[in-house]
Amino acid sequence: MAKRPLTPRESELIATALYVVETIPYAGYIDRLESLTLRDIADDYLNGTLPAADAIDALDQYIYVRRHRFKNVTPHNLWTLDDRTEQEALRHISKRPELKKGQTLNKRNQPFQVGQDIEFKVDKHVDRGQFRIYIGKQQGYTCKAQSKERDKMKSVTGWVTHIDPKDRLVFVNVTDFGRLPMEQSMKQELESMSASLLGWFATATLPSEKEALLAKQMIATLQRRDQPYWFTLTTALNHPRPEHVKRWGTVVNLLLKASTGDQKAIQTLETQEDKYFKDAFIRALRALHEEMTKQLN
Repeated sequence: MAKRPLTPRESELIATALYVVETIPYAGYIDRLESLTLRDIADDYLNGTLPAADAIDALDQYIYVRRHRFKNVTPHNLWTLDDRTEQEALRHISKRPELKKGQTLNKRNQPFQVGQDIEFKVDKHVDRGQFRIYIGKQQGYTCKAQSKERDKMKSVTGWVTHIDPKDRLVFVNVTDFGRLPMEQSMKQELESMSASLLGWFATATLPSEKEALLAKQMIATLQRRDQPYWFTLTTALNHPRPEHVKRWGTVVNLLLKASTGDQKAIQTLETQEDKYFKDAFIRALRALHEEMTKQLN
């Protein structure tokens, strides 16, 4: 059976391992990694705060907690990979643009972005309940908007709230509900909460029950979109993917239970925290904390 090609994350892991054993330079490879955890390990090794032996242990632990991601690379063979596999990994990495720490690769090529202002010509409209739904086409996508006004509009102007690439649908909001500013008190609470959750990932210091409840409210706002500032919050978190947010809800629920002293939840967090798109969650929390701090100062 033919060997499976390396996944992007496996390539990043191999590049980091090669750097730690001083086979490749830092520049040109590590600054092209998307993984925050791997970048942290490489940075700590570069700064001398993490000896090579500890960096190797950290990489073995990284594979262990994410073992569902790694089929080609396991803790048993990472340090004995053949030259061909290593060169394949480095080719994948060297083709990428340099990324600032926290940046992600732009994987999707679609003509619309959530939050974008848009105007489309109305081809038909449908009355449904108290709303009139306006439907039109633009750049191969079907655009949909709804309004209580029931005007016979020839074109609709609004902003994109959701994109369904599979069915090529774009949903448009004709009001500003969703992107209204947050109150100052909410910004202060979000700043404190994001700092607390980042503290959990850095030092395993549990947030307070109040902060964990606010984190749960934040996840619900991102999923239900029922608050007048839901998109403002989404933007502050650097536009997380819905499937990531769903997994983060599991982490936040565990943190809430752990903050009340639930030992089983604490144990689950300690052994499985890396399963729930940890890198993406840390990236989003850092973006949120930076934005809230900037707006409060």
